[in-house]
Amino acid sequence: MKNKNYDVIIVGAGGAGLMLARELGIKKRKVLLLDRKTDLLNLSFRTLGSFMDINEFHLSQDVVAADINKIILYSKNIKCSAVSKACILDKAYLHKHLIESIDKNYVDIRTGIDIKSYNADAAGSLTEITDDKGNKYIATYYVDATGLSGVLSKRNGLQDKQPDIAVGVEFNVKYKGKTNEAHLYLGNHYEGGYGWLFPLKNNRAILGFGSFENMVIGELKQRLNKMLTIPHIAAIVEKDNDNAEGGILPITQVKTKFVYNNLVCVGDSVSQVNPVVGEGYKFIFRAAVMAANAIEKAISQNNTSMLKEYEYEWNKRYYDFYRKAKRMQQLLIKYSKSDNKVDLGMLFLKTKRNKTIEKIISGEFTKKEAYLP
Repeated sequence: MKNKNYDVIIVGAGGAGLMLARELGIKKRKVLLLDRKTDLLNLSFRTLGSFMDINEFHLSQDVVAADINKIILYSKNIKCSAVSKACILDKAYLHKHLIESIDKNYVDIRTGIDIKSYNADAAGSLTEITDDKGNKYIATYYVDATGLSGVLSKRNGLQDKQPDIAVGVEFNVKYKGKTNEAHLYLGNHYEGGYGWLFPLKNNRAILGFGSFENMVIGELKQRLNKMLTIPHIAAIVEKDNDNAEGGILPITQVKTKFVYNNLVCVGDSVSQVNPVVGEGYKFIFRAAVMAANAIEKAISQNNTSMLKEYEYEWNKRYYDFYRKAKRMQQLLIKYSKSDNKVDLGMLFLKTKRNKTIEKIISGEFTKKEAYLP
């Protein structure tokens, strides 16, 4: 069975795939969006912290679980705060909003489709993709938005076969703290990993713990429970259930190649999460918009080489930011087990202006901002 031709087939209906499908639908391009899940709102993580302006992406205020204007960072002995405009997003509402905003006259969405293989011509361009039942899907252009799975990106050398990962787990808890503040934790005091406390609506919050170390992955829930005994956290958090949610993200070297012939990759399939604080959706949504514009040019001009404009625009805007953020991430991994070194890093942050701290923790900072007040 061969499905009808499309302008674009997007594999993966997470944040990146949904945003790209919406943008291409606005451009009136015929799109097929495929996902192996049967329920697109069955998500591993339910919330995320972001520095995005939701108006940039024409999102409803309903997707915001809490508006943040202060971020507090903690090591064992020192805390540093910054006034900052950010938000905690409800992923289920966000994905639901994106699904509802997709123009179904141009975009077909099919769930329960598990892509297993593809065929390519002599030049390496994809000619069709095939699911686990043998059904084939044909388009002019293909997009990998499958996240860490990298269904197409890995096979074409755009993502590591076995990427390094960070893993996180979180509880939804009762919350007695301020609803406009987000909390981030670093250092051996926090089991050599990193933690977060994000307020939600209705006196609830998300308490999370993550690690870059594979040896810790099996102990995440245990270590998250141990965070509940830290006095600052215990004073404002009450755990009333044992339901833990978790997820993973790639922490590879910074990628610069997102296009291979008629294949375009967005999101975690090419490690587009910012390396510093794991801020993903703002950057992934911007990547999807850039990719949609390049795909539109490629279709309208019948010129596959126009896809490279997406790659060029991303690197021009973000490569230097990501390279510096990756270096900072490597230092965090190296020194996170030493409370003294994390304390020194916190003292370093306290020498900087509020705006500089905001840029550093959002992952968009220059070399000058990294070393000067």
